[in-house]
Amino acid sequence: PALWPCPAGPRPTAQPLWLQAPIQKSLISFSDEDTNRQAVESFQALMQFMGDLSKPRGKNELDLLYGLLKLCQEKEDLRDEVYCQAIKQVTGHPRPKLCTRGWRFLSLLTGCVPPSNTLMPYVTKFLQDWGPHQELAQSSQEHLQRTVKYGGRRRLPSPGEMQAFLKGQVVHLVLIHLPGGVDYKTNIRTFTVAAEVLEELCRQMGITDPQEVQEFALFLIKGDSELVRPLWPQEYLNSVLGGPDVSLHSRRLGWETRLHFDNPTYISTHYSQVLRDYLQGKLGLSPQEDTRLARLAALQQLSRNKEEPPSEQDLLAYLPRKPQWQQQWQMNVATVKSLMGRELRQLQGYSSQEAQISFIKAVSELPLFGFTVYPVQRVSSPALPSPGLLGLNRQHLVLVDPSSQELCCSIALRDLQRLHLLSPLEPEGSPGLELNYGSADNPQTIWFELPQVGGLRVP
Repeated sequence: PALWPCPAGPRPTAQPLWLQAPIQKSLISFSDEDTNRQAVESFQALMQFMGDLSKPRGKNELDLLYGLLKLCQEKEDLRDEVYCQAIKQVTGHPRPKLCTRGWRFLSLLTGCVPPSNTLMPYVTKFLQDWGPHQELAQSSQEHLQRTVKYGGRRRLPSPGEMQAFLKGQVVHLVLIHLPGGVDYKTNIRTFTVAAEVLEELCRQMGITDPQEVQEFALFLIKGDSELVRPLWPQEYLNSVLGGPDVSLHSRRLGWETRLHFDNPTYISTHYSQVLRDYLQGKLGLSPQEDTRLARLAALQQLSRNKEEPPSEQDLLAYLPRKPQWQQQWQMNVATVKSLMGRELRQLQGYSSQEAQISFIKAVSELPLFGFTVYPVQRVSSPALPSPGLLGLNRQHLVLVDPSSQELCCSIALRDLQRLHLLSPLEPEGSPGLELNYGSADNPQTIWFELPQVGGLRVP
């Protein structure tokens, strides 16, 4: 390939060709003396990292590498200079081992920061032309594409990760925990982002619609159940997975796309998620709805490939676990069991998968399906129920009476003007959430006291 393949447009001031000695002035002309000095120093550090010069006392290769990348992150006007320096030193280098180290640096650089729009076409063409001859040129091209799309890794790789990268160990296995105790294994690389893993995960479930993919999210969980936070699609996974006792989980957050049941993994994963939400009492089902409780219990029994009615004690495991309703469940359990026997006879011949599909469809008709639900202890308006259930999706915030399942309040998120966290009213009380909504002509305010306010996220 050409030493510096140039498309139409202005050429850089320097032609890339390996230098045996350090430069005395920057490759790109700078009017600022301090910037010129830093450019000269960066070239020297690059040569020391590659092995063209001996390393200074007290510094190892990781110190030099980290210093170069940090300089490019902090000094945007030096990025093009360092790109040109790296390209110069890998072009025509007489020692393959040292040249490979230069390519590894370029591969890291392209994953962390982009060149300017002026230099971008030159760098892209250079990597394309070298791609058939140099594997690291191919990876550099992929890293640059990710950087342009997702912004680059804002947190530099750790020393351990950099050391592994220099040895060519760029792939490692991660587990993603799905609802129902299923673990999905996938390989991630130094510059893999959350969006790429979600797309891969969704493909395994037969999901190809980009809009539906966006309805899933990855979460960091600390220990057994403490939520760290959801990940943004553009986050680089290796930047966030290094903490102790942190695991990666996935679940569906949005339910606007029409559900489809053409993939076994899709069915089992969705069933496990909605079943958990149902049993935790988050979907808005009244303890007086004996017939619906019986049908949902029957479908759970069939999903386990069991056709005989359970005992009354086992039946309780199929009912929502709301502490305030346990006495009512106990009172209704005989009635529900009788109705469940009738349902099992009607559903005779259902396979486990058919039962799971029917359960998902039945649960999707419940008032709070598709909402993230938070318990509310008190509300500022005496006309609204306390306690209540606060539901949040991408369009609305709703308040539901947990006893009657009646929708008592609905606020469109587009009408939300301000959201403010309130300190507890009492020393041992729960924090609050104040909402200002409505139009300028008709402003309204409401606050909720809810223990989980710290984990609430408004889309």
